Amino acid sequence: MEQQTQTTQTAPNGQPARPVFLTVLCILSFIFAGLAVLGYIFVITAMGAMTAGASALEGMAADSGATMNYTGPSAAMTWAYIIVGFVTVLISLYGVIQMWKLKKIGFFLYVGASVVSMIMGFVYSGFGVMGVIFPILFIVLYGLNLKHMK
Repeated sequence: MEQQTQTTQTAPNGQPARPVFLTVLCILSFIFAGLAVLGYIFVITAMGAMTAGASALEGMAADSGATMNYTGPSAAMTWAYIIVGFVTVLISLYGVIQMWKLKKIGFFLYVGASVVSMIMGFVYSGFGVMGVIFPILFIVLYGLNLKHMK
């Protein structure tokens, strides 16, 4: 029986080579994060336009003596959810970039951002199976690659 030793492969620049599995996970995360960033930019723009429109309607209603209220706790909660969601996507994206560079700190940033995102999902919209399964799955899969990170 031949004994196999596990050697660490190195890239041409002398750095340890990134495993294919970690590369695939990172690329998938880059795609999802990019789509999420675009989505959040669209939502923030649309919410800004709706807020401006609501302010104009409130001004017209005040002139006519009617009352209209488009602000309040639900509007504030929606903005908080959007902003926290956007920040967690940016933090998780930074974490993935660090894992791409084989840095362990990226894993912890990714996990923290994912946990905050899941908690915000529970608070804002209740339990969503897909909002929990994918983050936990990716955390576990990235965790399997921790041995390759420094």
